[in-house]
Amino acid sequence: MLKETMQNYSFIPTDENTLASIDKKYKEYKEYEDSEFKSNSNVYRRYKFKDGSSITVYKDAYKHGQKLRNGKVYMYGRNEDYQEFREKDMSGNNRPIEEAKADSPLIADLNFNHKIIGSDETGKGEPFKYLVVTAAYTNGTDDIKKYIKMGIDDSKETPNKIQKIGEEVTGVHSWNELLGKLNNKALFVTDCSVTKIITNKEYNKRCPEENVNDILKKAHLEVLKEVSKQHPDSKIVVDNFYDKNELAIRNFKEELSFGASSIDPNHIFVTTKADSKIMAVSLASMISTYICNLGCEYVQEILDNIKENSAENLLLPLNSPGAKTLAEFFSKLRPDSLEDFVNKHAKKRFGNVEAALSMIKQGGSL
Repeated sequence: MLKETMQNYSFIPTDENTLASIDKKYKEYKEYEDSEFKSNSNVYRRYKFKDGSSITVYKDAYKHGQKLRNGKVYMYGRNEDYQEFREKDMSGNNRPIEEAKADSPLIADLNFNHKIIGSDETGKGEPFKYLVVTAAYTNGTDDIKKYIKMGIDDSKETPNKIQKIGEEVTGVHSWNELLGKLNNKALFVTDCSVTKIITNKEYNKRCPEENVNDILKKAHLEVLKEVSKQHPDSKIVVDNFYDKNELAIRNFKEELSFGASSIDPNHIFVTTKADSKIMAVSLASMISTYICNLGCEYVQEILDNIKENSAENLLLPLNSPGAKTLAEFFSKLRPDSLEDFVNKHAKKRFGNVEAALSMIKQGGSL
């Protein structure tokens, strides 16, 4: 068994066939075995490999005779068997895509037996990251297997792979190269996707007349309709950016199905954590994340050129920095550079950004 990265993967409800195939393949590596699957021990089998990776099979969990959860196969370390296990996991996912609707299509059926367009965004909750929205297309089993092999389905769990996969899927390696490939609608198009980028400069111009969900809605509609033109018979799955606002979700579906696009409203599904359920959404998420990262690298380059009087390197604070962290960062910029930088590269109406700028004003630095 060959390890790629030491990360944890937990999937595949246990059944007799799964257990038998695992035991047959890895019998020589078995270090623990409980002969009774329903005994008090939580662990049924454990296999340990020379590289430090392992597979543990957990039993179904019961309390007072009631089943609490299914048993599962737990993999520690990315290895050569991940693709086989992940395909089995996805093909056995028979939950409805919209969980509140009993007649909603099953996740496994959508992934393996239908053409799917999925959309997802990134940058929504970050003051310096651009909003990036992508719609991506998959065409059944062959694409699912191809993208699992590439690692796209777990890109959020293995962020170190995003750059490699992003370069392979998009064909671009820098922000400036990306800008040079935007079409006349300012969209970035690949063979399998369409991406809309809302820079923070544009975001600031559109707020407060539009809130972030208004902006995201228009971007999702635009990229989904563009991909749908090329694949008109596809079902559409959108990662839910409206939370529990059912009216907003219904209006979104109506707008997506209205007009020349002729999208069947019964083929549009909005669901939470869609990137963990549908490969097309995983692909869209990965592309959006990669392009968003290119944008961050571009802004960091700008910072490197305007640090001027600061002897220390200025690193762009990412991962939802608090107001104090932002104030400390902004205070390192010269006042004549700060206003221009915020207008172009920060979401000005974010609460923490406003609070940070207020701190600086009160301290007499702006």
